[in-house]
Amino acid sequence: MKIEKKNLPKSEVEFKIVIESEEFEAYHAKGLSAVQQVVEIDGFRKGNAPENLIVKKYGDMIILEEMANLALRDAYVKAVEEHKVSPISDPQVTITKIAKANPLELTIVVPVMPEVTLPEYKKIAKNAVKDDEKVDVTDKDIVDVLEELRKGRATQNEHVHDENCNHEGEAKTSQQTNKVEVLLPELDDDFAKSFGDTFKSLDDLKAKVGENLKIEKEQKLKEKRRSRIMEKLVEETKSDIPEVVVEGELATMLAQMKQDIARFGGTWEEYLAHSKKTEEELKADWRKDAEKRALSQILLHKIAQIEKLTATEEEIEVELVRILATVQDADEHRAKAYLYQALTNEKVLKFLEESK
Repeated sequence: MKIEKKNLPKSEVEFKIVIESEEFEAYHAKGLSAVQQVVEIDGFRKGNAPENLIVKKYGDMIILEEMANLALRDAYVKAVEEHKVSPISDPQVTITKIAKANPLELTIVVPVMPEVTLPEYKKIAKNAVKDDEKVDVTDKDIVDVLEELRKGRATQNEHVHDENCNHEGEAKTSQQTNKVEVLLPELDDDFAKSFGDTFKSLDDLKAKVGENLKIEKEQKLKEKRRSRIMEKLVEETKSDIPEVVVEGELATMLAQMKQDIARFGGTWEEYLAHSKKTEEELKADWRKDAEKRALSQILLHKIAQIEKLTATEEEIEVELVRILATVQDADEHRAKAYLYQALTNEKVLKFLEESK
């Protein structure tokens, strides 16, 4: 087997492979057996039809193509291992020559993990979080939340007022005026207790509101800092991102948009009509963002490799149990793959946040 490798633009690799006729012929028995399982020949059960009758009815190519499928799988694995490349998507295979008693020639193009020269990510991360911003929950913040809670428990009182008219020379008439009064509950211990046995007094409720506000503000600050770190890293990094990775990000963005629209009761067709754009035009608008998102994922992957940060089986299992318990018909294999990536990314981002 001869394998020639060529680096292509956009972080793709091309393999030109020649499998000599003797080596190709070694796949004949398995190829024939696979064909026998699917063809129909009168007088024979599937799996038992003789080769000469198969060839007579279907031609040589049906067996040669199955032999080629078997051969190219082995050739692809050998090419990847021999040249130490890391595919990130399925390959595109083109058979350029196939004939009986001849070498098999094929071309395989596969997107690979791009070469990335990492910037000084620890230094960049450290500078990105130098904002001296602190989480502070004020009394006004708590009061604002309590007022929203009061509005959520408001009741309405309707008052009906009769007005009689009896002017001289006119018949007596009656007119009703309806007035609706919104009644807010008193902000007291009873109000606090209405939210559950946890709260014995208004002070308990205020304390819980303060805790929740602090957690919420800390989460927003963390997301803000992480976003700033990744923006700086992307700015400082040059990489030839594979088209398949960008297309994958665009597909994810599109699926999320459709999901959001459906959740609010709209349809994708209505959204396109309102925006006066086609789906392809939207994807073109999003391409820059998709490229940044793709590069962010590549950077996180590279840093995880260098710093030896990875999600453990135990960590994945804990989250997997939660997902399988809450998401009906969840695909366990896909869920595990997602969790591995998400938990590993979380470790990398936490590492960057805490860089000294």
